Amino acid sequence: MKVIGIVNQKGGVGKTATAVALADGLSRRNFRTLALDFDPQGQMTASFGISDTDTALPPVAKLLAKQPHLEVRKVADNLDIVSSAIGLERCNIELAGKVGRENYLKKSLPLILECGYDFVVLDTNPSLSVITLNAIAACDKIIVPFKPEFQSLNGVDILLDTLAELSICGCNADVMGFLATMADMRRVSTRQVIDYMKGYAKENNSRVFNAIIRSSVTVADAPGLGKTVYSYRPTSAVAQDYERFVDEVLKSV
Repeated sequence: MKVIGIVNQKGGVGKTATAVALADGLSRRNFRTLALDFDPQGQMTASFGISDTDTALPPVAKLLAKQPHLEVRKVADNLDIVSSAIGLERCNIELAGKVGRENYLKKSLPLILECGYDFVVLDTNPSLSVITLNAIAACDKIIVPFKPEFQSLNGVDILLDTLAELSICGCNADVMGFLATMADMRRVSTRQVIDYMKGYAKENNSRVFNAIIRSSVTVADAPGLGKTVYSYRPTSAVAQDYERFVDEVLKSV
């Protein structure tokens, strides 16, 4: 079982769309996949058409309990989700003063392992909160989506510093790569930022994925309909972009 987290403390960079597309794409290739929604906003949950999650104690929060409990929902063939809601925010307060507070999800992984999943894909909230640290600490690999605009790169250094600090606590997550999202390749600045990130990634023993996710209204519209980009418009350009991305991920695990 491989645990892959989609992480960036900067919001508005296509993080949830990437997590949803990766989980859905892996399941469509016949890999048993579990999506974990670690964002209290529950956008990944909504993208899979689920709206009846307990807002006070969502299933994903139960994985952060002293006695963890795994509660999954089937959303498609080979694809399950542990859903989220605003009540997950309480875990930031409840875990704040606990020793080893960043390892509660990691300790829950044996429950998930018993279910025979090939992949676990985590979506995270756009901050380095306690719940985000739990998500990172549980991962084997981290993928960092970024919007190719210079002002969107501010949080990348901080994220890599956090990974280095967590390694002291036994977190061994590697950055599999950086993914350009919401890209308009007609703009010179877009190409400049991608080139800059390629150099930055190389300096940090990583890489930028060859797949570039174009800016598209399909990505914006699909969650409101409770659909993924594949189920909404499978032949769209952005769906094909994400297909290439999933192919690259599979070659890297």
